[in-house]
Order: sequence, then C-alpha cells, then structure tokens
Amino acid sequence: MESGAQEVKYKREQKMSEAALPVNALIGPHQTGRALIGWMTANEAKLWLSGRRVDLQNREEYERRAEQARAAVAGRRAGLDQADIRIAAPPELNGHIEALRQNAASAQFFNEGWEVSIIDLSKVCAAQPHINTGQSIQRVEGLQAHDLAALAAVSLPIGAPVALPVLFDPSKNTWIFSSSNPNLRIAGNFSGQVQPGRMGFGFLVGISTSFIQVALYRDRYLLRDGYHRAFGFLNRGVTHVPAFVRQFAGYDELALPAGLLPQDSFLGERPPTLRDYLDESVSAEISVPVTQKMAVIQALEFSTLG
Repeated sequence: MESGAQEVKYKREQKMSEAALPVNALIGPHQTGRALIGWMTANEAKLWLSGRRVDLQNREEYERRAEQARAAVAGRRAGLDQADIRIAAPPELNGHIEALRQNAASAQFFNEGWEVSIIDLSKVCAAQPHINTGQSIQRVEGLQAHDLAALAAVSLPIGAPVALPVLFDPSKNTWIFSSSNPNLRIAGNFSGQVQPGRMGFGFLVGISTSFIQVALYRDRYLLRDGYHRAFGFLNRGVTHVPAFVRQFAGYDELALPAGLLPQDSFLGERPPTLRDYLDESVSAEISVPVTQKMAVIQALEFSTLG
C-alpha cells in the first residue's frame, strides 16, 4: 500500500511539473533566417521549416512547402549564367587594396594567389543551406551601390584587434572564451621563458577577420565565405561589390566548411545562387537557433603508475 501511494504521489507531482513548463521550455532563443529548401532533401527541408523541431517537421504545410520548392528547382532550365560576373578593381580601390596587403590578416590571401575584383553577387553560386538575416541587414545599413570604398570596408575589412570576453575558473585551471561570432578561433600556440626558471606555454585566441571570398572551380564561381554580408548587400539592392577571388584546381583545395548543401546541388545543372535566398519559390523564412562559439583552454596535472 505504501509503495502504491508513493507511486500515485510521484505521478501527480510529475504532471504538476509538466503543466508548469511552457510549451517551449526546452527551446532556446531563435533568430530569423532564410533557407534554400529547394535544394535540400525533403526531410531536411521540413526540419528547417519547423525550426529544427523534430516533433513538428511532418506537418502537412511543411511537407507541401518543401515539395513546391523542390519542384520549382526541378523545373528550372539547366545551366548557370555567370557571364560578366567579374571585372577588374578600379583605381579608386588601390588605397584599400594596398592596406589589405599591409595587414597581417589579409596579406596571406595575396600570398595564396587571391586577387581583389568586383563581383556580381547575384550570379555567384551558393552552397550554404541557410543564413541569418537580422545581422546581415544591419551590417550593410546605409551603404550605397556607387560608394565602392564604403562597400570594400565591409566586404574586405581591414582587420583590427577585437577585445574578447574571457572567464577564468581557478578550480579547474580553465580559460573560457565565448562569442556570438563564429570566427572565434584558437589561432596558434607559443612557448618561451617568461621569467628566470619559468617557461610559458599557451595558445593564441582571437576572432579571425572574415572576407567575402569567391572561388572559381570547374568554371563556376562559388561563394566560399561571407554569406551573411552577401545576403545583406543583395537585400539592399547592391549587386557588385569588391571581393577576394581565386581559382582552384581541386575540390579539396577549396577547404569548404562542413554542413553545406549536397555537392551535386551547387555543382550540378541547376545550382542555387545567392539571389535565391530572396526567392520565395525556392527558399523560405525560417527560425534559426542562436548559437555561441566557445574556446576552452585547460591545464591538467596528473600522475601515472609505473
């Protein structure tokens, strides 16, 4: 009897606890984005439409929306027009280009064979399945299509030191860095004598400067980095911007990040372009989970047997 009473009490308390939780109690903060659902598998498209809610992804409206977008892509004419997509940088950008050459963050691009050109973003092929729209629009606010110097300051920024929020946990000998910027990186390491008889060993941490990078591969211009700014420019009606451009011989040399659309979608006969993020027939507004990039550096001491 006592055991049965305890079970009833437990179930009653559990129901009260569940009732007290809001529907989205386990759902973190989200932000608005756009997704190229026409080039995703049906299940992946429905998952993005549902805000990554597995319990909601099979709703009829998501299935219908995904099917329509995929059909719109399949109905397109094969091929991609990238004629006149690239023109030489005009003399008015000479000062900015020279500043890029003198800056440590961008000098390496010139050493690797990248060049600065004016690129028509509306014709550039897209490989990233989704983008966040809020910050994208804010970053290009006030810019005008005719002001190439101002556009270059955003598309090819001159790197500057950025202060990082950092915490130290003495109980675990741990440094913790956190940022909403996905370019937070452990950029290197160092060692050396810091005082007589004491050696220092550590890591370099920082937010790497991001540039709009367009890769030419198999006669196709593909955006390698800078998706959010590119969307912001196109959303504002700005199509031609300064960008780093380089030709690649092999796919592995592109060093593309994980999580992109299937390779046969952006290298196939009907690839998405950056303009397609704005096309309601093949893309959709979505809810994107807000993420934080973290870097953790910890020092450990331990003893071994033997």
